[in-house]
Amino acid sequence: MVRIFDPVVPATLTTDQLAERLVGYASQVAALTARFLDYLAEFDTRHGWSGHGILSCAHWLSWKTGLSRRTAQEHVRVAHALQELPVMRSAFAAGTLSYSKIRALTRVATVEREEELVRFSHSATAAQVERICAAMRTVDRNLQEGADDQERERPPESGARWRWNDDGSLTVSVKLNAVDGAHLLAAIVRAEYERTRTANDPELPSQPDLWANVPCNIAPALVAMADAVIAGIAMPQIAPGAEILVHEVDGVPSLDHGPQLRSVERDEAECGAAIRTVGHAAGAPVDETGDHDDGGVQIGGTRLGPVLRWGRRRRVPTAALVRVVAMRDRGCRAPGCGRTRHLHIHHVMPWSAGGTTDPDNLIMLCSQHHRQLHQGEFSIESLGGQRFAFRGTGGQPLEEAPIPELPAGWSPWDHVATCAVTPTDPGRLSLDYATAVLYAAWEWKRRQRPASTEVPAAA
Repeated sequence: MVRIFDPVVPATLTTDQLAERLVGYASQVAALTARFLDYLAEFDTRHGWSGHGILSCAHWLSWKTGLSRRTAQEHVRVAHALQELPVMRSAFAAGTLSYSKIRALTRVATVEREEELVRFSHSATAAQVERICAAMRTVDRNLQEGADDQERERPPESGARWRWNDDGSLTVSVKLNAVDGAHLLAAIVRAEYERTRTANDPELPSQPDLWANVPCNIAPALVAMADAVIAGIAMPQIAPGAEILVHEVDGVPSLDHGPQLRSVERDEAECGAAIRTVGHAAGAPVDETGDHDDGGVQIGGTRLGPVLRWGRRRRVPTAALVRVVAMRDRGCRAPGCGRTRHLHIHHVMPWSAGGTTDPDNLIMLCSQHHRQLHQGEFSIESLGGQRFAFRGTGGQPLEEAPIPELPAGWSPWDHVATCAVTPTDPGRLSLDYATAVLYAAWEWKRRQRPASTEVPAAA
């Protein structure tokens, strides 16, 4: 029996022993996660997470255990779903189903379905379980009672994701429905035509085929479309993300929330796009934009930068000062929050009590934490140098990310089999066959249930 706290040095084990322990640990992790989610559901039911500035159970879980907010939200969802699924909950507690399988199953499982789904999952991989659950969601949507043809023919939603890569490049993954896709391709053809025009080209192409052919490499056309939008659409003075923002730290430029820029990339950005450069020196950052409506000083042809420390001369922060505080805080500063939408700029020492309009006295808070602050659920102390401390009602500090401690007084169970989590016979998944068998079994069970006795309505 493999215990979860194994003092053996990994380098002294054979390959087979390592494999045995890896599977054993996975089974223990599944069983412990099941118990963890049991505790989480009860904790949320009691509202044990309520406290100073805590927005939800997922917020508390993310703050206290180091999980991302999205992962914490999913844990809370799964924890509550399992309370209504005793068969699935029992298999999870025995370590025979992994969390990945449980997470997918709880999106489609019901009390009537869970027995067959658990049996299927014991002989399937996590990827196969996710595929069958995704297929079931489509089938269920099409089988909804009363769903008309228009509902069934609803086109898929368009979506896109993006991320910066380690080499400084940007990856964009786009999935569009038919109409949105046609719009994009038409725009790309037009952008490519406009991008490659020469002085002697007519206003309209001489060959109609030019408009119908989409280039194989659409990157240049997409960049041309982006340049046209940036140049042609006016934005408010404060519009995070709508302009190219470059930070300079010790002379090294980098994109806002992005990679460092090579010198040639920096030169290209300055030459061909609307950018805003923010230098980070001692004290407050300096916004080096060319705007002149923010209290900046100009002597001759030299721009000295905007005024960022207004003291008691003005109560409402200037646009430049708001930009500086927003770029410094990167979202709500309340411990464990990090929201980036619907933010308010707050005077830590109120203006009515002698507070100043300076970076040392301004902080970004989301609307909910701002309200809770004014309701006295927590307080903020300015420590100078643009540093702040959050405190509870009793004056205790609210930590940004507490270090989890190993609980005492209990240990993992020995009754979990070392290979409990391993699928019995995954094989290849025939999605159509598996879906048909499951739905046929549920239909048979439905027909076997005795018809409910109808009680005649009272006269």
